[in-house]
Amino acid sequence: MKVVSCRPAWRQTSNRFTQLFSEAVQQSGWTVREFSWGWHGLFAPRVVLIHWPGEMLTPSKLGERAKVLSKLALLHFARNVLRTRFVWLVHETQPHDDIRTVRWSTRSFLSALDGTIYLSHASRRVSIADIPDLAKIPYLVTRHGHYRKDLETAEQPRRSPGQRLELVYFGQIRPYKNLDGLIRAASKIDPDAMRIRIVGWSKDSAFTHELEALAKDAPAISLDIRDTYVPQVDLEDAINSSDGVVLPYRNILNSGAALLALSCNRPVLAPRLGSLPELQDEIGRDWVSLYDGDINESHLRNFDDALRRADRDVVDMPLYEWPLVGESIGEFLDQLSTGGATVRASDPNAEAEHTWR
Repeated sequence: MKVVSCRPAWRQTSNRFTQLFSEAVQQSGWTVREFSWGWHGLFAPRVVLIHWPGEMLTPSKLGERAKVLSKLALLHFARNVLRTRFVWLVHETQPHDDIRTVRWSTRSFLSALDGTIYLSHASRRVSIADIPDLAKIPYLVTRHGHYRKDLETAEQPRRSPGQRLELVYFGQIRPYKNLDGLIRAASKIDPDAMRIRIVGWSKDSAFTHELEALAKDAPAISLDIRDTYVPQVDLEDAINSSDGVVLPYRNILNSGAALLALSCNRPVLAPRLGSLPELQDEIGRDWVSLYDGDINESHLRNFDDALRRADRDVVDMPLYEWPLVGESIGEFLDQLSTGGATVRASDPNAEAEHTWR
């Protein structure tokens, strides 16, 4: 039986991506189990797929280092003795907050890998620029699937803006999301012409207070910041009540929020970073508007103009169907699990390189 252990797989989180990912891989012919550090999670499967290595890349305290050393030793034992294959789905190479990867643990983790998966070509380029040794590992470039079949509310067509444009940001409230920059950009906008609602959850009370203080001088901004996760249905209601979604990130590689907005037929305004230019090329400029630099008032007003000129009601996303994503990943895992020794050339050969193009 072909078994892949995913970290995480079925465990519920604030983002349904990992569950949708696991469902797609399972439909490709692999049995997907939840990862654990025990026999069934680490040693019994043919493949272990890790979404976020987390602590294995960023141990800082002495106690953390000891735990990471033991975990890395288990990975190497499983790979070298039991022939378990290890794959990293590279969502990011550096944490979003002010935490940096540690060289010795990163090198050890990379040396245990048999393959990597990226959700865009830009993801691979950026990741290799940050960690050059990633170029030596066989890889797959696939896509981040859409959320249409996972919506809890009925899919609605794009809205025609009224006299006042309704925009929304949704998701976790963290400094790298640049919501302080968004509030400053909107500070001089007439609230009768545009309203920007910020809906999300925050674990950083100091940053929340900073946003609340800034919003007092920005009448076009409406804050709905909660202490716990916002239910999926509330997020969808916020998206469906808007004319468009603003994602003013300072730093981003892949954006599940952009895919969720597009799945709800809401255009997106975002910076020209990471995989977003690829998304714009494939989905269309009438659905994905990108800007350079930090967000400002002109970007918001240009987005307003673009939304009022648009004429398509439903976004077409055939390349982002989960069965296509799952099929490509299943084939990649098949190759890694049956191919014997792992190819580790500086330029992956044709058998090791898989792309959508």
